[in-house]
Amino acid sequence: MMKYSTTLVTLSIFLLGSVGVGFSYEVTPVLNGGTIVGHVAFTGVPPTPKRFEVKKTPEVCGEERLLTKVEVKDGALKGAVLVLEGVEKGKPFEARSFKGTPPNDGEFRYGEGAALNLDVRLQHCNFGPFTGVVAVDRPVHFINQDIIKHTLHTYVLKGKNATILKTVHNQNLPAHNEKIHTFTPKKLKHGRVVALTCDRHDFMENWLYVVKTPYFAISDHEGQFTIDRIPPGEYKLIAWHPVLGTQEQDVTIKADGNMAFNIEFAK
Repeated sequence: MMKYSTTLVTLSIFLLGSVGVGFSYEVTPVLNGGTIVGHVAFTGVPPTPKRFEVKKTPEVCGEERLLTKVEVKDGALKGAVLVLEGVEKGKPFEARSFKGTPPNDGEFRYGEGAALNLDVRLQHCNFGPFTGVVAVDRPVHFINQDIIKHTLHTYVLKGKNATILKTVHNQNLPAHNEKIHTFTPKKLKHGRVVALTCDRHDFMENWLYVVKTPYFAISDHEGQFTIDRIPPGEYKLIAWHPVLGTQEQDVTIKADGNMAFNIEFAK
């Protein structure tokens, strides 16, 4: 049995422009909050998972890997990111955990509190689920649990299109090393999405949408999502997927109100 060592790398991501310069979210009690409950569906034939022959360290990563970018089961889309924009104050961030789809391991862990804290627990040559979220001006901790080195490559993407804008940073995640590395990438404008890749393993690819508040959700394997404890008001609901694009919907949240949304993506 192979033993795993742990390497912790901290990435501080600074994104300016469209994510809102100077935006400050305030944690306050939410009285008579509302709830959005929804379902994300996919119509059509999803793209075939991309198959890779593993040439580097197959003893850890496996001899063959699949990268599923659009994960659909019985018409339900997993991994869509739902973000409620326009909330200035409300509930604190919650502790959440999202794991990669077996047999791919890896995990995104979000800590609770006044700001978003993300730990990326890399395992079996996988960062975690294909999609997640990241916050403005908050460090991201990368914990390499593999016995081999990975080379983290991060990009900031512009606007709603999944087109690489510029490299943020390139950093080794060494094996058998407990040292904490901290680095701060160059400030970029109009960043909405961060992409994670590994220069040593081309099948490692993940996408993080930039959020400013805890009012987000990620659709599960049944396409379900919930955003709760929403202060009454008018907001914009964003549904995003790195392959399928972005949808927007204006919503009005009433006190103690429940809203149901059915969202559909198509290739």
